[in-house]
Amino acid sequence: MADDDPDPLESREAPADFGEASGGFDMPEADEPAWDDNDERRRKDPFAPPAEPCECYCLHCNRVFLSNEIWFQKVIGDKLGFEGFWMCPTPNCSGAGFTFDIFPTDPNHPANGGWSDDDDDEEEYFDEFDDIPINAEEEPAEWDPNEPMYQAMEAQDDDIEGEEWKFGVEPGDPRPDREPSQPTNELDDEERRYNEPDERPRELDWSNREDRDRPSEDDIPF
Repeated sequence: MADDDPDPLESREAPADFGEASGGFDMPEADEPAWDDNDERRRKDPFAPPAEPCECYCLHCNRVFLSNEIWFQKVIGDKLGFEGFWMCPTPNCSGAGFTFDIFPTDPNHPANGGWSDDDDDEEEYFDEFDDIPINAEEEPAEWDPNEPMYQAMEAQDDDIEGEEWKFGVEPGDPRPDREPSQPTNELDDEERRYNEPDERPRELDWSNREDRDRPSEDDIPF
């Protein structure tokens, strides 16, 4: 390349329709205001619920509630100045933070901006196998309860929904080999806790937490 030739990297410009035709990303307008710019509480804390209530769900407990039911768990004595958590209203749930563990149920709510649903992509993936020929002469093997592999799988599988016929019980009835009062797994135990009185403290004292100390010059490794 001659000295007077322009640098191809410096002279190259993206086409005007890069975001549409070339598979690029549409960049948001720099001066476009955020949906919560006028929300004083969210300007101070990005995980605070919005001033205008909306229906929400929690990723931890999967319960639905209104955002104005979210409560603030205050932290005192934190050496880094952290003030607290916005907690899910479900008793004993560890979900916290609007747009962190808690989201609006309305997919068009501006707080859900940036999220996408990839269910269509999964359908397209499995559609690729529709044209694979299946040998009609091969009959599927019948389920054998005495098969060691199936026995091992059943021993680990606590969910019998849709397979009640294997255990001789009606849908909704407990398994015959388990007491009704016993939780079947950790999820059942967690669900039970959601229906008990709330044990979460309304205030946390972090004044003695060593992990909240600000690093000193001695802590810097270089």
